[in-house]
Parts: sequence; structure tokens; C-alpha cells
Amino acid sequence: MRLLVSASAALALLGLPLASHALDGITDSKGDFLATFAGSSASHDLDVLAASVFYNPTTDVFTLTATLDGAPGSTATGFYVWGVNRGAGTAGFASMGITGVRFDRVIILRPDLTGTIGGVGALPAGSVTVSGNVITGTISGSLLPSTGFTNKLDYTFNLWPRDGAFSGTAAISDFAPNNANFTATPVPEPASAALLLGGLGLVAVLRRRRQSNS
Repeated sequence: MRLLVSASAALALLGLPLASHALDGITDSKGDFLATFAGSSASHDLDVLAASVFYNPTTDVFTLTATLDGAPGSTATGFYVWGVNRGAGTAGFASMGITGVRFDRVIILRPDLTGTIGGVGALPAGSVTVSGNVITGTISGSLLPSTGFTNKLDYTFNLWPRDGAFSGTAAISDFAPNNANFTATPVPEPASAALLLGGLGLVAVLRRRRQSNS
């Protein structure tokens, strides 16, 4: 019975904290450049294929990751803007018919490994990394104080690459997701992760015992 209780607790741990949040970020269609984009459709590094945000409550750190159709930096004037809704987000692109992208702070990541947060300033050295077609930013939650949400896991995000050779909305190549925001995936605390793995191991043992007894 104790084994069953432990396993059940671990399964509950697996399901409950993540139930209301995106598990794997979002994917975005290849080649879906906005009709209003003034840049080139050959700027594959400005075409988002996937995006994820992870939040670690223990360290209060967000990790923002984007996978592009080309290597970041291929477009010399390209960079990546993450919009964050911390509770008071507004539809800054309503004039484009994009009413689902809401934000009250922006994070800019650049292929030269620099970054800034609007209204705050430059990110610390080492905050931005590039590997292949992936650009990642590591952001302290202290730089993203709440404007209404009580839990930082309720923050929502959208990513839009820009070509700095153009101005205004003509510089935006893509929205990911297209007309919505998505939430972060919580990173389990070490103790919770250990309990989860232990419980899943117990489930596997119980299944093998049942199979051997049948």
C-alpha cells in the first residue's frame, strides 16, 4: 500500500503543477512571413519555427529559447524581440489586426550575444547564447517584476523577429504564436523532481510485479 501511495503522489506531482501551462512551448509554420514585412523572405533566420520559455521558481530565472529556420545573424540587421505580459499587457499591434499579442515589457536578444530589456537596460554578459539555429536568453525574474499577475508562471510571451533595416511594423517578419501569447514551462525543484522520478520508478516496479504474478 505504501508503494501505491508514493507512486500516486508522484503521478499527482507530474500532473497538477503543469496542468494549466504550456508543456513544450509553441511551434510556428515555416515561411509564414507577414504580408506587411518589408524585408526579404530569404531571411530565414527571421522565421520562427519553435519557441519555449522555462521558468525556475527556485532561482527566479526565465530561459527564453527560439529555433529559427536559419542561423541567427544571417540577416546582418536582424534581432529578436520577446514581448512579456506581466499582468498589464496591452495589444500593441492592434492596428495590424493582431489583438492577441499583449505585452507590457520587451526583451531584445541579438545575434552578437547582447541583449536589453525595455525600461531596464542591457542584460549581463553571458545572458544571450547562440547555437546553430537556436538563440537563447537567460533573464533574472527580478528584471521582470509583476504588473498584476501574482505568479510568474502566469506571465505570457510572444516572439517577433525584426529586421532593423526597416522601421515600424514593416520590420516585423513573424509573430510566434501568430495572434496569441503562451505561458512558461515550470522547471521542477530538485526535491520534487527526485520524488517524481522515484514514484515513476515505483510504478514501473509494480507493473512488472503484476505481470510476473499474472
